[in-house]
Amino acid sequence: MKREDDRLARVRKYSKAYACVECGRCVAVCPMAEMYADFSIEMSPRGIIQKALRDGGGILTDENIWYCTECNAGTDVCPQGVSCRDLIRGLRELVLERHPAEQVFYCRDCGNPFLARPVERFVMGRLEQEPPNVRALLERCPACRRLTYARRNA
Repeated sequence: MKREDDRLARVRKYSKAYACVECGRCVAVCPMAEMYADFSIEMSPRGIIQKALRDGGGILTDENIWYCTECNAGTDVCPQGVSCRDLIRGLRELVLERHPAEQVFYCRDCGNPFLARPVERFVMGRLEQEPPNVRALLERCPACRRLTYARRNA
């Protein structure tokens, strides 16, 4: 438990979560507001940051860490340089170390986790009219997509 607390503290420090001044700029630019009808402060970057600072390890069981798209928009506008993306990635890594999560989509080629299920459902829902080969390409992580592209165009 102490080791997990230490690792959580490192994730907070690395992402600069402690520097958050709760200005709300990250929430204002977050694309999740347009993606999810039930968007709320609990799933917003600001909400996740505050829970990570206050709830300790409880944040690791919060389903809201899986809704983030890791777009980095919040970090781009943060006056303190807090990296919402680094915080989310760090939290997700801690969860995945405990056990493989159902909330993660795994690359069909390399098997690495790369996309949270809520984000995957949103993207695939928007692309349901696309041909199967396009949808299949999206079942690969970005690294495997690049390899596929390079092989096809070599």
